[in-house]
Amino acid sequence: MDGMVVQNLTEEAVMRSGVQLIELSAEWVVIEDRLLHRILKSGSLRCLRLAYCSQISGNAWINMDKKAVLSEELELCHCSFLENMVDMLKIVRRSCPRLKLFRFNCRGYRRPLREFDDEALVIAGNMPVLLHLHLFGNKLTNVGLKAILDGWLHLESLDLRQCFNVNVEGDLLKSCRDRLITLRLPNDSTVDYEFDATINDGNSDYDEWRYDNPLAQKMRWYL
Repeated sequence: MDGMVVQNLTEEAVMRSGVQLIELSAEWVVIEDRLLHRILKSGSLRCLRLAYCSQISGNAWINMDKKAVLSEELELCHCSFLENMVDMLKIVRRSCPRLKLFRFNCRGYRRPLREFDDEALVIAGNMPVLLHLHLFGNKLTNVGLKAILDGWLHLESLDLRQCFNVNVEGDLLKSCRDRLITLRLPNDSTVDYEFDATINDGNSDYDEWRYDNPLAQKMRWYL
């Protein structure tokens, strides 16, 4: 189905749902500010799931009434953002303090080795009721992981698959076990992962955002 057709259908479905929109899941859709703003205006929205969506901006989150923003689940998987992702996460964190599940997944990298804790440090603050966190493919290190464990005392599950800069052992592992956190480790199986789990091992020819990628031809939306 043509991308513009999917875009128009998604916008029409959101408009018709109005304040009764409870859940939205979209893949391979361009999420412009106008569309995201309409989605977030629903006072009933509990779950927003975006996968392989492009042009996501933080502008629509700014100045949103907290009562009108997500109360349960937010998934941003393999998406591209117009802003720096750290800035985007700061906006999401301020707008969604009541999240119970947050998935912020991307592609795993073994090479080139890049250590980056800024996203984890932002996520670690001001989400007091978060129970489930998925950071598939994130570049955080043990510094970011410790901040997350110290900040979220009610965490029940943590997915760190393909987070190859993390070494979960010693006090970090003991903390997870003592708190009965269900933990998925960096090298754990991805057989149940619903998206492409191809690891970047230094092959620059692979690009999941190329429009001739067969995956990009498969676009889905549903309410």
